[in-house]
Parts: sequence; structure tokens; C-alpha cells
Amino acid sequence: MVIKTRSNRTREKSPTSVIKEHAANVDDKRSVSPVPGLFRSSSPESPVPALRSSSMLSSSTLSSFDYDVPKVDDASDMSSSSTASSRFTMFRQNKAVKWILGAVVKLVIMSVLLRMQRQRKVDDSTNDNATSGSSAENKQLDKLYAMPLPTTPQELSEVNGELAGLDPEFILKWAHHHLHDSPELGDSHPLVQATSFGPTGLVILDHLALHNLLDTIPVVTMDTLHLFQESYTFYETVQSHYKSPLHLTITKPLDMIEEPLMSKAEFEDAYSANLWKDDPKLYTKVTKLEPMQQKLEEWDAVMWITGRRRSQGGERGKLDVLEFEPYPQGSDMSSAANSSPFHSSKGRWKLNPLAYWSYDQVWSYIRNNDVPYNPLYDQGYTSIGDEMTTSKPDNADEGERSGRFAGFGESNKECGLHVDFDFEAASDNKFDLEEEEEPEGAENVTCDIDKARKGECSEE
Repeated sequence: MVIKTRSNRTREKSPTSVIKEHAANVDDKRSVSPVPGLFRSSSPESPVPALRSSSMLSSSTLSSFDYDVPKVDDASDMSSSSTASSRFTMFRQNKAVKWILGAVVKLVIMSVLLRMQRQRKVDDSTNDNATSGSSAENKQLDKLYAMPLPTTPQELSEVNGELAGLDPEFILKWAHHHLHDSPELGDSHPLVQATSFGPTGLVILDHLALHNLLDTIPVVTMDTLHLFQESYTFYETVQSHYKSPLHLTITKPLDMIEEPLMSKAEFEDAYSANLWKDDPKLYTKVTKLEPMQQKLEEWDAVMWITGRRRSQGGERGKLDVLEFEPYPQGSDMSSAANSSPFHSSKGRWKLNPLAYWSYDQVWSYIRNNDVPYNPLYDQGYTSIGDEMTTSKPDNADEGERSGRFAGFGESNKECGLHVDFDFEAASDNKFDLEEEEEPEGAENVTCDIDKARKGECSEE
């Protein structure tokens, strides 16, 4: 017979238990025990006797009972012990990992905080430097703004002494302050940049854009109709790079009645294909000087900005930042009378902001500031003008303008815009077609005009 104990384990009933149970059922539910006084039923219905007193138990009594002691599973016990050990090891490992991760996070946070602190110090230092630098710049500008345009040669020398070696920013702002900061300008443009988009002109243009001066300073370039194709394409590059602030005007050569010529074929029909070689002065006059003068007069310009530098050599070797250019002899404007040698009725100012810059400084600025430039410079050209008068220099040591006007001699390396030009001499072969009366020998004059148009006139 099998019964269940409180531990829910099963075992066979011993003979003593069977007798005890039977006696309890037949003896009016009285507790009967083979050992008197040992057991007493705690309940009439319970088949399991209650233990009355543990002190009455003896070894013989205990030995008369057959207890089933649970068997110990050694493998299970070892497994449990191993599992517990593994968990403890994992706990220790996890704790170590957590500690390491915590330490790493703390180090990262400390590193970030230290970096932020250092950056804050750098920013504060930069701001302090910027503030002090800005203050110094403002003082420099205030000093320059107090210096007016000169009225005498002595004042011109003093002004050039102040402007020599200054950053182009200060020179341009000084000129803009005196010529543009006026409420009475109207449609005039007293300050103009003239450029062929050479390296120096591009640096000046970039400074004008950087300091928000392009809105009030127009830019003019001269299309002689004889430029490289790359130069024409570069016009579009410049306009695309500087976009809306740039007010670019492109002049064209003028015919004999001072009307613009729009193509090379029109130019050759009006003059000749070899005018540049047969009469360089007349060629310069109709392609550069007259178109430029016409535009400057239209804008009431008082000063124009050039890209000339001392390091270019030749006539530019002693160049000053500020020059006064008298009107050409023979022009209507040159005859105006005024006591001041620098009066606007007698000429215009020329400003050379990069007069003291070197060739390397110019190109360093272009590369460091991503300023676009004519791709012909990458092909070996160092100075670019008309296609027929521009070549690559044979020797880089000869100077950057050594490739210009090849075959014209060393005295003719200067651009026609920047020479003391005699308009009357250049007009010898340009005839006035508006005469109402025909002079004597009209047929010969007509013949001379035709020859002039074809560049066949010979000097007497």
C-alpha cells in the first residue's frame, strides 16, 4: 500500500502502519498503537498518527518504521553547483564590464568637456583678437577717411605715403568713402573698375565683392574683337561667379563715326585686318581709349581702378597707388581752366590698389580664395591680351609681360590705356566724315579714307 507524505513523496506502508490504521477504524475511532502511549490520532479520520512527544522516541521505535529517504542526485547537485558558480562568475564579469564601460564613458565625457573648455578659450581669444583687430581697422579707416583727395603735388605725395603698402581693402574703402558716400550722386558712378580680367584685376574684383562694394562700383572691360576664345568664355565665368552684385559693361571698338562695331568682320571692313600692326596707335585708340573714355564720361567717373603693379616691370616699376591722369591732348575736356592741377575738369584719378603686390602674392590670393581665372594661364601664358599680340614668354625670368606685343620692341610693352597718349597724332588717319563741304582734292581725300579703312595709308 502506498501513501503520500507531506513532502509529496510516495512510499509503501509498513505493516505497523497498516495495523495502526485498521485498529483505529474498528476500535470506535480510538487511537491504538503497537507501542502504548506513543501515538495518538490528531484526527479520527486521519490515517497518519501524530507524534505526541519526541522525547518518548527511541532508536528501536524509530527503527521499526520504514522511511523512504530521498536519494541525492550527485550529477544534479554538481550541475546546480556548477550553474551557481557560472552565474557568480558571470556576475563578476558583468560587474567588471560595467565598471570598464562606466570608466570609458566618464573619460569620454571628461574629454569632451575639456575640449569644449579649450574651444571656448580659443573662441574667446579669437573674439578678443577680432574685436581688437576690428577696433584697429576702424581706427585705420577713420584715419584714412580724414585724408581727402589731394589738391597739390605735395598732398599727392603725402597721400601716396599713407596708402603705400596698405591692404587693398583699406585703399578701396578710402576711395569709395570720398567718391561714393554722397547723397547727390544720382545716376553717376564716380568710381569705376577697368579690367581685362587678368590676375591682378581679378583680385581687386574679389575684394570689391568681399567688402560689398560691387553694388555701387561698376566694372568695365574692353572687347577689342581680337581676344582669345577662352577670354570670351571667361566673361561668362566671371558673371556666373559674382552674379547679381556685378554690373559688368563690355565695350566694343568704334568706327569712324564712333558707332560700336559688333564683330571682327565689321572691324576689318571699317579699318583693316592688319590695323594693329600698320598703325598701333590708331588701333589702340579705336579699340580701347575711345570706348573707355566714352563710358567714363557717361558715368561722370572721377577715378578708375586699374590692376597695374610695380613688379610687372617696365614703366610700372615706380608706380604709385594714386595717380592723376590729365585728359589727352586735343580732347575737349583738357582745355578747361582751373587753378588746381587735379581738378576734375583737367583729368581723372587712377587708383592702383595692388601697386606693391608681387606676382606670387597675386596668385597665392587667387588660389587660397578660389578666385576663377582665365584657363590660358594654365597653358603657360603670364599676361593675356589680343590673340595676335600675345605669346608665351620664352624665359620666365624675363618678366610676366615679356610675352606681350612681341616684335614691337621693349618700349612698347605697355598697354595703350596706360601711356601718355597723343590723340591728335592718333587721329591723323581717322577722318571726320561729317564735313558738309568738300575740300579741294576731294577725290584724293576719299581715296585716302578708303586707304585708311584698309590700313594702307602711308605716312608722309
